[in-house]
Amino acid sequence: MKTLQISASVLKIILGAFFIISAVSKFITIDIFEMYVYSFGLFELGLSMYVSRLVIAIELILGAAMISNRHHRFSCLMTLLFLTAFVVFLSYAHISGRSDSCHCMGEMTAMTPIQSLLKNAILIMVLVYVYKYAPREWAPRWPLVIAVYLAVIGVITVYMYYALHILDLYAYVLLFVMLCVGLLASFSFYNKWYVAVSLILSPVVSTFIISPPDSWLFGDMEERFDEDLFMSQIRMAPQEVGDTVSSDSTMVYGTLSQLGLEEGRHVVAFFSPRCGYCRLAAGKLSTIVARNRLDASLIDYVFPIVKDTTAYAEFYEEALSQHFRESRIDKNVFIKVTRASFPLILLMEDGVIAKSYSYRNIDEGVLKDFLRGS
Repeated sequence: MKTLQISASVLKIILGAFFIISAVSKFITIDIFEMYVYSFGLFELGLSMYVSRLVIAIELILGAAMISNRHHRFSCLMTLLFLTAFVVFLSYAHISGRSDSCHCMGEMTAMTPIQSLLKNAILIMVLVYVYKYAPREWAPRWPLVIAVYLAVIGVITVYMYYALHILDLYAYVLLFVMLCVGLLASFSFYNKWYVAVSLILSPVVSTFIISPPDSWLFGDMEERFDEDLFMSQIRMAPQEVGDTVSSDSTMVYGTLSQLGLEEGRHVVAFFSPRCGYCRLAAGKLSTIVARNRLDASLIDYVFPIVKDTTAYAEFYEEALSQHFRESRIDKNVFIKVTRASFPLILLMEDGVIAKSYSYRNIDEGVLKDFLRGS
């Protein structure tokens, strides 16, 4: 019996560490996870930002409870409920025909809904074993708790360095908060209700403060650009620059004058094919258009002309964006118009610029109303 208790306790700590690794992995690439949540059409874009962060915070709370072995019965039941909710969601994703990565582990490993369902089935079996055999009164001492969190930090560091080629300071801040939560939870004064509540709320507050929803900081900001140069480009006569247009009118080379931007409503998006935030913005814009069934003919992508033409196809593939009408202009003009700050997304009506956005402050509601003419 003692062997079963020890093995269950070890598995419980491993399960908790797994949840925290999963949560922080999603946190590092929160923009991608947001768009995955939004892409199902269950929530508006703004609400998807809150839902994605709440999922991360809940994982952190459950992981910390598992590692510290606090509230054994309640934490196991809440974890089972959490995993069951994901099983339902992933089943819906599979039935809907989704085969792309569910981002359950962030970008650490790509998992289809079916693969993630199998993962969750294993986690549920481990959880049942832990629930039955893990001793409820035992709690790991603080040196063991610190060792576990340091191991988690090590795993996240390796992932960021070798897979993402970055070291995200915000991820380390969140991990430090969780280390403090785990450490404080290992002491006897945790039993006081106000201490317990504070430690439970800490992951929620930290997740939203360290990486707040874009609407908190960027909602009313206008993106700055060279409007005079942009307007001169769309008014320039084609023969002045030698424009060429593809046979299907989906591609314009040279300048913006043949896009007809001086009449009607248009969304003009300036993207650099190798820019990560440009890819995220393209994915967000494409998802908004597809989900709300907006007129795709009113969307124009503008790229700088680059030598490596494979970059354009890779851009659409990485951004998971549909193909809109596309223009490729001289890279020096592109940089001057955007002031080397891209992505830049402009809303135009009859040649007048109504709004300018970057990636962070794209407003789904404004974009919908604008393209629908309401």
